[in-house]
Amino acid sequence: MELSQFRDLLGPPQCNREVEGDWGATGRDAGIDFPGDYKEFISAYGPGCINEQLYLYHPKGEAGGAGLRLAELWDQAALAHAALSQDNPEEFQYPLHPAVGGLVAVGRSISGNALFLVPPRTERGSWGVAVDMGEWAFFDLSFTDFLWKALQGDLFLPVVEGEPSFEPTGRLDPPTV
Repeated sequence: MELSQFRDLLGPPQCNREVEGDWGATGRDAGIDFPGDYKEFISAYGPGCINEQLYLYHPKGEAGGAGLRLAELWDQAALAHAALSQDNPEEFQYPLHPAVGGLVAVGRSISGNALFLVPPRTERGSWGVAVDMGEWAFFDLSFTDFLWKALQGDLFLPVVEGEPSFEPTGRLDPPTV
């Protein structure tokens, strides 16, 4: 999915950051080679909220409080997952990053649903998307294909409903190269 196609639905990107500057250290530190379409979308649009429902986090997002820093989401998701899996191990059977091959949290809805990237299972495999809404939904789609279909109303998910919109949220650390 071409990033330019989102302009009609979400307006022009307001962030327009350099992908390598945003993702180089984050990917190396996390040991993750994030999918290109995801990195390009997040670097272009920045941290923000889709349809007033789904918050997307950025590796250079403001830390703490109302910030949407990606590494902080990983910590929050891991803690919540560990606590919830104690009582319901069958519902929380999927490992999360930083576990090897774990699902990588990238967003959270206003109602507490979580959006994850699903790492490829083979060397030549593709990334997918998963949503935890109390029940898990897995999609064999790239991040931008998933987002496009959700915004078009083709996936019928309670995490992306209504009129397409994007609202930038928080500040970003200064760019690095």
